[in-house]
Amino acid sequence: MKTYLALLAALLLAPLSALNASDADVTWIIQWNGNSLPGAPWTAIGKTNTKLADGTLHLSDDSKEEMAAFEAEWSGEIEGKEIVVEARVKLVSMIGHRDSPTATWPQRDGAPICIQVCDGKHEEGILLTPAQDKHPEAAKGYVRTLTDRFAQADTRDAFHTYRLIIRGEDMAVEMDGIRIIAGRDAFWRPATSPRKFIRFGSTSKPFTGEAKWEFVRLGVRPAVSEPEEQSPLKITVSEPWPLHANEKNNESRPYLYDMGRGLLLTSNPQGRDALLEPYVVRRSTDQGKTWQAVSGTEQNSDSPQELVRLEDGRILGPSRWTRLQLDGTLTGKTSILDAKAETLAMHDSTITMPVEFMPAKSGEVLLFERHIWAEKDGSITAVAWSRRFTLKLPNGRGFPERHSHLLRSIDLGRTWQHLAHIGLGGEPAVVRLSDSEWLAVTRPDAHMSNLLQHRSLDGGKTWQFERTLEEGSVMPDLVLMSHGVLACSYGRPVSNLMFSLDGGRTWRDHRIISDRANFNYTTIREISPGRLLYMHDGQIPGTLSRINSLYIDVEKVKP
Repeated sequence: MKTYLALLAALLLAPLSALNASDADVTWIIQWNGNSLPGAPWTAIGKTNTKLADGTLHLSDDSKEEMAAFEAEWSGEIEGKEIVVEARVKLVSMIGHRDSPTATWPQRDGAPICIQVCDGKHEEGILLTPAQDKHPEAAKGYVRTLTDRFAQADTRDAFHTYRLIIRGEDMAVEMDGIRIIAGRDAFWRPATSPRKFIRFGSTSKPFTGEAKWEFVRLGVRPAVSEPEEQSPLKITVSEPWPLHANEKNNESRPYLYDMGRGLLLTSNPQGRDALLEPYVVRRSTDQGKTWQAVSGTEQNSDSPQELVRLEDGRILGPSRWTRLQLDGTLTGKTSILDAKAETLAMHDSTITMPVEFMPAKSGEVLLFERHIWAEKDGSITAVAWSRRFTLKLPNGRGFPERHSHLLRSIDLGRTWQHLAHIGLGGEPAVVRLSDSEWLAVTRPDAHMSNLLQHRSLDGGKTWQFERTLEEGSVMPDLVLMSHGVLACSYGRPVSNLMFSLDGGRTWRDHRIISDRANFNYTTIREISPGRLLYMHDGQIPGTLSRINSLYIDVEKVKP
């Protein structure tokens, strides 16, 4: 009888034991396999629709009011050790925000196919999303952390083994033994509970999905890698304060500019994320604590978005929006503000682009965005991006492709000429690391996905695609601080910040600045040596404003 039971146990655990051979140093604390429903110590959460077949658990969440997950608490000493979480799963289907699998805010809504782990101090995990049939820009599915890391992968073609390797505040992610997310600082989110737990299935009430699970397990092992060196940066984040607003409004997506002379400007839309929505420009002389609207810019779709101080003290800004005219020309507006940004005048602009980037029909656009410089020769260099329906489906239907550019004007914005093509992606952030070396980070498409990084070594004349970052997903901003630290803010599903000490070749010291969900657009400027002003949209409970600010002090504690 004992022999029979031992043989039966070996057969039931075969998928696990096959992997155990390479994990002899792992002490597995929690184990479950798909030959049986999760029993103690596992408990069901919500409405778990389950079916066992062929050694797998078919777990379905068909409710928009309840979760469908299993959770188990665990205990164990983790000092000097790594947590190893492993699951073998095949995604079947998923429906998320606006019926879009990639538009998922897991910290707000949970995730339909999810593995989540908490060590009592921090908690994180991964979610799986499928490729989007309706949105071909998302050509593959994604393996994502719950916060800000993305890896394209086909998650529903077959069963795959996903592994989380957690040490301290780092969390690497592997898929079938291949590391797809390095995960530096990816286990940074503070825990909502001191309990240690592992959870799998659907943690979402409003979203639905289903997957097949072969096994899930958690263990610990002696750390096999050297710990990351102590950060050379000391980062201090202040309490946030809201943008002054006396009544509830739909303002969002701030852009921030330092004009020097104690003057800050911000530009943001006052509409609902539509073409030609109105913008407003505000000014601050107290380091962003209070703001006053610039007369003539409120509820104005021609208000400037990019802003730069000229040699004579005046301030120039092209409007975000450009308009395709019936004769095929592309026009916009350029504003000239006085030195204190109290008054403005506008004049017409004409923009010339290469034909492959020139808007040709409704829905195709060219937008001025984010960064702009006044050059020593009196010209102006501005960043812009184009969206054209140049990619084709098999049925001939087009869908949009984004490209980022540099434009130049030698006549105060009356005409803009194409200067350089940066590369794929929109919403570009560009920083000048030196006269010759420039860096750009762009958003590739309209969905939550990896940011793209481009570099120029000849002062912006030519650009090379450098790499796909694991960080994502929208509206990056870049600032080279006075002490040489490069800062990058980015957002959605939360508002984030990260730093680089080598010109963007590596990124470190990631921080979640806010997990309040909105558009989660972010912007940063260094307003005094070592101090960033960080603005983002994500409403503070109890306030009316959707745009908030805070200070982030960045000190180099090591050379």
